[in-house]
Amino acid sequence: MGTGLGGRVVLVTGGSGGIGSAVCRTLGALGATVVVGFHRNEAGASAIAEEITKDTGIAADTCGLDLRDNAQVQDAVGAVARRHQRIDVLVNNAAAGKAGLVLPTNPAADWVGTVETNLLGAYYCVRAVAMHMLLSRSGVIVNVASIAAISGIEGLSAYSASKAGLLGLTRSLAVEYAPFGVRVNAVAPGYTEGNGMIEQVGEQRRNGLQERIPLRRLARADEIAQAVAFLSTDASSYITGQTLVVDGGLTL
Repeated sequence: MGTGLGGRVVLVTGGSGGIGSAVCRTLGALGATVVVGFHRNEAGASAIAEEITKDTGIAADTCGLDLRDNAQVQDAVGAVARRHQRIDVLVNNAAAGKAGLVLPTNPAADWVGTVETNLLGAYYCVRAVAMHMLLSRSGVIVNVASIAAISGIEGLSAYSASKAGLLGLTRSLAVEYAPFGVRVNAVAPGYTEGNGMIEQVGEQRRNGLQERIPLRRLARADEIAQAVAFLSTDASSYITGQTLVVDGGLTL
């Protein structure tokens, strides 16, 4: 069973961030043609693409995506498909989240914006790649969720709700797309070094986190990327609709 991605085109949203860049590098090392998705950080995405191209000899690409704009996503992903003649793997990694309690004094726009980016944005990307995958009767979608979808985190209700919705989307799409040979799975990272969620929980809570994690440390971005890589390759060919939790045992 193959563990490589040679000849396959992979689109990673949020590809210039901590986990996203690690995913891009890992999939590139497996032989994929990587398309680094970005919203505002074009320079960072270009740097990652150049690094992958240099390290692997396979030309990486970039793609600007405004995940709150369905039409723009459809156009941008369509351009990628035309340029590369295919899209074999979609990694929905991009995410946003602003800490705040659900109170009348806190703006609803912050809550709604998080759901628009994390859940609707993933849905828009799936819609954009679906026809290419369904027609070719092959493809993989990996949704990067969070343990926030499993365990409540104070002040992150919008983030938690959007990621929980992403897990529900994963399960439903797995059933819908299975007859076409398209697999859909999710990865739920725990607290990860350099990831935005760890910055949202506050210094006092961060200090006690490692004591609660059975492995006694935070995850590294490359460890999350390896889980994404496993679900992206044929090594997981009989796995669909599942969530791979990568949290050092925190949610056991």
